[in-house]
Amino acid sequence: MNPFTNKLKRSVASVFFFALCGIALSGCSRFSKQYKCEVPGKPEPRTAYEYVERGVEHIHANEFDCALQACSEALRLDPRLPTAYACRGGVLINQGEFIKAQKDFDQALSLQPENGDFYYSRAQVHERMGHIDLALADLDKAVELIKSQFGRSVAFALRARIYEKQGKLDESIKDYTSAISLAPEFAYHHGNRGQVYFEKKDYEKAVADYSEAIKLDDRNQYFHSDRAKTYRALGQDELAAQDEIEAEKLAKQQ
Repeated sequence: MNPFTNKLKRSVASVFFFALCGIALSGCSRFSKQYKCEVPGKPEPRTAYEYVERGVEHIHANEFDCALQACSEALRLDPRLPTAYACRGGVLINQGEFIKAQKDFDQALSLQPENGDFYYSRAQVHERMGHIDLALADLDKAVELIKSQFGRSVAFALRARIYEKQGKLDESIKDYTSAISLAPEFAYHHGNRGQVYFEKKDYEKAVADYSEAIKLDDRNQYFHSDRAKTYRALGQDELAAQDEIEAEKLAKQQ
C-alpha cells in the first residue's frame, strides 16, 4: 500500500470519528467515561440509575463537580433517562448555569411530562432568571402533580414567596396555609407565613405563627428575632427584649 493510500484511509477514519462525535472534539465526551470521583467504602456505580443516585449523594455533600460527573455518566449510559437530566439540571442550578439547567429540565419533562418534581425544579430556574410568569405556570403544575405531601408543601411555599414579592399578600398567605396543612411540622412554613402577616400589619397572627415556628424549632435565632420585631410593633417591649436576648444567645452558639 502506497503512503498516499495509507494517509487517505487514516484521514477518512478520522473524519468518520469526528462525525460520530458531533464534528467537534467536545462531542466525544459521550464515548468516554465521565465519572472520575471515588467515595470511600462504596463500590463504583454500574448502571445509569446508580450514577444518578451517586450524583444526588454528591449534591447533598455539596460536591458539585463530582455530582456533575456522575449525572453526565448516567446520561452517557442512558440518554433517555429523565432523572439523569434532572440530576444534571440540579447541579447546574447550584453552579449558576441557569440556561443549561433549564434545557436539562425541558428535556426531562419531554421524557416524563407528568413528573411534578421536574416542574418544581424548572420553576426555580425560571425564578432565578426573572421569568416569573413561567415560574408560576410551572408551580401550578407542580402543586397538582407532586405526589409527596412534603414536596407539594414546598411547591406551595415557593409560589407563596413569589406572590409575597409581587405584593399579593392574600394569595401568599393562602399558599403558605396550604403548605402548612401538608407539612404542619415544618417550622419554616409557619415562620414564612408569619412574615407575610407582619407585612400586612396583622401582628397578632404573626406572633402566633412565629410562636408555632419556635415551638417546632426553638434553636432558630431568626424566629426569635422576628417575633421580637413583632412584639415591638405591638408595644410589648418586655416580651420583645426576652426574644432579642434569646436570639443573641443562639447566634453566639452558631
